[in-house]
Order: sequence, then C-alpha cells, then structure tokens
Amino acid sequence: MGAGSALGHMALHYGPGDERPARRLLELIGCTLVDNGPAPGADGFCTVLVDQDSANYADNIMFLSRISDGQLKLEQAITAGLGAGTAGEDDAVAAYRDKTLASPEIISHIGIRYPSFAALEEAVGAIEEASKPGGELDGRVQVTKHIRLGLDPAIDERIAASPVFADDVQPAYADYWLQCFVRTDLCGFGILAFGQTFELDFVFEPFFVQPPRFG
Repeated sequence: MGAGSALGHMALHYGPGDERPARRLLELIGCTLVDNGPAPGADGFCTVLVDQDSANYADNIMFLSRISDGQLKLEQAITAGLGAGTAGEDDAVAAYRDKTLASPEIISHIGIRYPSFAALEEAVGAIEEASKPGGELDGRVQVTKHIRLGLDPAIDERIAASPVFADDVQPAYADYWLQCFVRTDLCGFGILAFGQTFELDFVFEPFFVQPPRFG
C-alpha cells in the first residue's frame, strides 16, 4: 500500500431497464467493467475500472448497480410532486435542467482525466456517434465541449485539426483544460431523476506550471 491517501471508489446506480445502456456508456468513456458481484452477470452489479492497466480493485474505481427500491420510490415521489416532464412541471425543474447544460461545471459531476488528447478525442467521438439519431444511446446523452482558445498557437492548431473538437467548443473553466461534459439520465450518483454529468478531461502541459486559476 502506498504512503498517501487515494480516492477509492464511487457508487453509481442505474434505473429500471437501463443496465445495458448504462454499461455501454461507461465502456465508451473508456472504463473496463468487471462482473464480480455475488451472482456475476446476473445481479446487475459490476466493478468499473477507470484505468484497467493500473487497477488494484481498491483505488480509482466505481461500482455500478441497480437503484434500490427505496430510492426509486423516493425519486418517483419527488418527480411526481414537481410534475417533472409534464405540462405542469415546476419551474425549478426546467431552471435546473437549463443550468446543467449552460454551466455544467457548477453542477455535481464526476471528472475523469485522460492520459492523452487522442484518448479523450476517441472517447468523445464514440459517445457522440452513439448518441446520434438511431444510435445505441440516442436521446440519452448530450455532450458539450469547453476550452480556452488563444493561449497557445500549437494547442489552437491541434483543436482546429480535430474532427471531434473543431468549431464546437465553448470557453472552459481554467486555462489549458479541455473539458467535455456528458449529460445523461442513464446512471450516476445520488438522486438520478434529474440527470447526471460526467466530465471527461485532458490537461495540456502549461496547466502544470503553476496552480490553476478558475473562473
């Protein structure tokens, strides 16, 4: 065991009928799923390795399982009370939904940092392809991309040459940080009823020169 503390795990859940697409989304993000529950392959539980090559099954992992009956009943009561998805929907629901897309960095989310620009590019491209009309995740995923351009000509050139990022980025929350927010209702932590966000990142080298400034 190493000398320092580490982020151990996060518990994710999915709603009724969403096991397969939830697993698929995590695979497209680049995770490896290991069926190691009490009844492997039949109990709806798996360990999610964020990085298979360095996995020790204690650090840098997530668990994925079905939402509990108790939480499901609670969420159904919440959404019914707010009229979520109906003509009488409470204004707070729409306001929150809009905020998750306009300012995803201030909403609770899970961040995953990739080892290379190419690795992030591959993951985001695959997710966008799957979320196209008729795709396996059609209607279940939205992607927004953020980076600050104009700081480094070489970085700007790399972004402009990318079939995934060219002409499709908004300002990021910090210099040299490429942030891709994947909004989904397939799985997440905490209350699932109003969607969850995964942030997929790559950080260019100048970021590490000094502590970052956010805003």
